[in-house]
Amino acid sequence: MAQATLYTTKGEATGRSVPLPDSVFGVEVNNSAVHAAVLTYQTNQSKARPKTLGRTEVRGGGRKPYRQKGTGRARQGSRVAPHYRGGGIVFGPNGRLNRRRLPKRLKRLAIRSVLSARAGEEQVAAVEPLELTEPSTSEMAQALNSMGLSGRKVIIIMAEQRPVTYKSLRNLRGVEVRVAPSFCAYDIVNAETVLLEEAAIEIIERTFGSPPSRGRGAVEGGDA
Repeated sequence: MAQATLYTTKGEATGRSVPLPDSVFGVEVNNSAVHAAVLTYQTNQSKARPKTLGRTEVRGGGRKPYRQKGTGRARQGSRVAPHYRGGGIVFGPNGRLNRRRLPKRLKRLAIRSVLSARAGEEQVAAVEPLELTEPSTSEMAQALNSMGLSGRKVIIIMAEQRPVTYKSLRNLRGVEVRVAPSFCAYDIVNAETVLLEEAAIEIIERTFGSPPSRGRGAVEGGDA
C-alpha cells in the first residue's frame, strides 16, 4: 500500500504517513480510459460554434449559369454548387456545440488510473485540514513552499467547502482547488502533485474505490 507524507497546515512534516488505499491509488493504469476522459473534458470545454453555408444557404444561384446545350461544356444548374468557387460547403460544421459523454464506470476508472499513476511517482501528499480564520495568500504560499511545492502545478483536494481557504489559495500560480469528490481525471493529469486533506482520502475511497451499482434504486454520489 502506498503512503503519503502528512503535513500540517503550516507545511511542516508531522513525522507520520497516511496510507493510500490500493482500491484507488494502487490499480493498474488504464491509458485508454485516461485518454478518453481527458479528450471528453477538453471537447466539452470548447465554446466554439463553427458554421459554414450549405448549398441551400448561399445567396444566389437561382439562374442557370448557361444554356443546357450547344456550349461544349458540362451542364450546370446553379453557381452555388459545391464545386464552384463561393458555392456551398459539403459536410461542413453546422454551428452546434459538440458534447461528449463517458459512462460512469469509465470516468471512475480514469480517476483511479491517474491517482495511481501519481502515487506511483510519489507525487501524492496529505495535509491536515486547511482551516484559516481569515484569508491569507501569503500564509498558504509559505506553507506550500515549506512542503517543497513552490513553483509546481499542484491540485489541492479538500474534504469540504472552506471559502476562506479557497480565497487564500485561488491567486497562487499553478494551484487548483477542488472539493472531494468533485474533480475529474483532467484535473489530476494537469497537475504535477496531488495534495489531499487527510479526511478527503476516505471520501475518495468511498466514491471511486468500487464500481457504481447498476440497480435501479441505487444512489450514486460524487460523480466527477
